[in-house]
Amino acid sequence: MRYPALRAELREHYENKANDLAAAFRAHAEPLMDAAFEEGMSVYAQKALQYRVIAAECEPILFEHSPFYYELGTLAAHCDGARDFRGHSHAGGWVFRRNYHYFKELAPALYQQKKAQANELLYLICGVFNDFSQHFCFNHRPILEGGFRAVYERAERELARAQSDVEREYLRATMEGALAVKQMAEKFAKVAERYEKTAKSEEARARFARIAKSAARCPWNAPESFFEALNTYAFCRKALGTLEGVGFSSFGRPDKDLYPFYKRDIEAGTLTREEAEALVRQFLITFDMHYDHDMKMVGYADHELENTYTLGGCDDEGHPLYNDLTEIFLVAAREEKIIYPKIKARFGANSPKAYLDEINRAVIAGTSTVLYQNDDATIPAILRIGRPLAEARDYIISGCWDLTSVGVEKPDAGNYVNLLKPFEFSLHRREDKMAAVGLHFAPLDGAKDFDEVYRITLDNIRILFEERARITREGGHLWDKVDVLPLFSSTLADCIAKRRDFTAGGARYRDEHYYCFGLPNLTDSLLAIEQLCFCEKRCTLDEMLTAVRQNWQGCEDLRAEALRVPGWGDGDPRSSALAARLNSDLCRMLDGIRGGYGGKILLGHLTYTEIRFWGEQTLATPDGRYAGDYFAQGLTPSRLKKIPAVTSVINALSALDGAMMGGNSVVNIILPANRITLDRCEAFLRAAAGTALQSLQLNCTTREQLLDAQKHPEKYPDLIVRVCGFSAKFTALSPEWQEEVLTRNFYE
Repeated sequence: MRYPALRAELREHYENKANDLAAAFRAHAEPLMDAAFEEGMSVYAQKALQYRVIAAECEPILFEHSPFYYELGTLAAHCDGARDFRGHSHAGGWVFRRNYHYFKELAPALYQQKKAQANELLYLICGVFNDFSQHFCFNHRPILEGGFRAVYERAERELARAQSDVEREYLRATMEGALAVKQMAEKFAKVAERYEKTAKSEEARARFARIAKSAARCPWNAPESFFEALNTYAFCRKALGTLEGVGFSSFGRPDKDLYPFYKRDIEAGTLTREEAEALVRQFLITFDMHYDHDMKMVGYADHELENTYTLGGCDDEGHPLYNDLTEIFLVAAREEKIIYPKIKARFGANSPKAYLDEINRAVIAGTSTVLYQNDDATIPAILRIGRPLAEARDYIISGCWDLTSVGVEKPDAGNYVNLLKPFEFSLHRREDKMAAVGLHFAPLDGAKDFDEVYRITLDNIRILFEERARITREGGHLWDKVDVLPLFSSTLADCIAKRRDFTAGGARYRDEHYYCFGLPNLTDSLLAIEQLCFCEKRCTLDEMLTAVRQNWQGCEDLRAEALRVPGWGDGDPRSSALAARLNSDLCRMLDGIRGGYGGKILLGHLTYTEIRFWGEQTLATPDGRYAGDYFAQGLTPSRLKKIPAVTSVINALSALDGAMMGGNSVVNIILPANRITLDRCEAFLRAAAGTALQSLQLNCTTREQLLDAQKHPEKYPDLIVRVCGFSAKFTALSPEWQEEVLTRNFYE
């Protein structure tokens, strides 16, 4: 690993200073905003005030060994911009916190019902009624093309056409936001001028001179060089997170968007490939040093920074995208042992071998930091929901698995829907829980055949889907009463043209993703009921239900029979057909439900650390799962089914229609490190590309290697595993999380 001085300087700041600086800035800035607040001030005027005060009061920080200007001293080290993040709150949440009471006061019954339903783990919303805190993707392209000056001028032109006070206030707040960004950058220029005079070396003096020159004009004006374009990513992440108070989770597609700057500089002779590589390495190191790779992962998201970029895939014409920058980012991330930003590597059956080899090198070496995203399943899923081909080809994966078309949407994506909860309430006759959440799920008792069991199960899931949609439909419109996001909206189509903030419906699309979890467990449970109760008649349905309600105690023989039944992922035609039927029925069900904003609700199969934490709070299921056992993650086969060959999983995935999963889906696969070569990994990916697999979380290791790492962690400093939506050093995982990884399926 290179750049030890830069690493040391950044480590000192983010481990020892950043959190205190952010807290101090909030303590300083919020009283100023409170003092300037006037009764009757609209939410747009409040946000404009927030922009002005933060920009005026922030004190930019430059690092002696860093070429970039970005750090404002306003956000905690782990914060992606979200106003309240892991116990840290920053000044950018002032407007939101001031108005939060409207959620409770304007919809009191809805607020309480949603809270009760969330407490019983029916679903998760990353917010009250909306995904309003994280999973935002700022569209950098208009800034790369025209700078914030162009944003300001577009808003100014629309202001002359505004028809209402709300439109005018939205546009004025947008202009205030652009000016705040300009002021922040100019502050960096002044700091750099001072540092240039006192720099300890010629190298540092040259860096500060470049920063002073660049910050005086960019990003108010469009970047003119590869350095300025790359720095725009860094600057916008911190500045917009600070000003808006929401988490920005992607740098977009750097090998597509930054390549014109790189190519122009190379051809002009103002940049060499080696210089570009150095900048990229330092850029990645900058954001990777925001946290300690060796801190213990114990809780829900201890190692999550929500920071990503997407590489590869295809260009606007559909040709594979693999250029110098793609390679530079991949090599830099591998050689510098970068975990953050997370790489989302798009691939397909026609991807170049050189590209597949490059994304595979780190993984087969035991550093699993890449999420593989299958274009051949993902693009058809985007087309199915009615998007044009250009938007389908131009998607990114942000956050953990959020499927987003660049610049045209911010899907409501922080939504998990627990398919196993209505199933559990039905199986175990949880009348108390159903009363608490205000929903009734019909029992399975007395079903005369499997078709009736299946119908009852689907009807119960429909009740959950419709209730979840109602929550956002009735409460989502309160968002723009509490907070607005003019700066975020400024580069999102078609907000300025409509003269309407994103929170008020200004974006081109307002779709929602329902990330369902439990489909593998549900498939296996239904198949166990069908096979044992109605086909083989090993037991009656009542006997099966009794065994499950007793957590299989005294019914070990029946549990063994349930485990013997084919299960999702084993390639058996019965399990594949049932999963395909269930997936199709869920998709069609959501097709018929109106989303909270009038848009579509898209099906996905994803699960974060709920595989453990929610599993611990879920009673036994007919697939042989004991109360408290893990859930399967996304479309990953249940660990109760010991499937030896990965080809069985691939065959099972071929049975699904990937186009039905417009919200994305994820599969975990562990391949044996002692048998995987670049050629074999390439062949595996090309085979997988022909299936419904979308997001692949691939680890290459063995159970023996992981067990040895438990005993001798000093021997495995760079053994990195994909946990769920993030990667972490295996030796940094708590014993509980190490056990979760060790109990997964290890395929031949």
